[in-house]
Amino acid sequence: MTEPEEICTAYLGTSTKDNDYTLYADGRVKRFYDENDWKYNLTEWLRAENLSSQVKESLLDRCSEENKDKARKLLYP
Repeated sequence: MTEPEEICTAYLGTSTKDNDYTLYADGRVKRFYDENDWKYNLTEWLRAENLSSQVKESLLDRCSEENKDKARKLLYP
């Protein structure tokens, strides 16, 4: 099985906590985050259409020009 194409990644964490979102061409989003100082490096898989507006806009802002249209279609179906 091949990995879907990575469209873009948004790093929304702070200096001490990760909160990264990576959008893939199949519409899945991988969230890599730290919940607190004792529970960190967690991963969860989300659907692009279920993300908050803030996360969607952050992903679009960080997409390369060649991937913006693709990302927009996945984030706002």
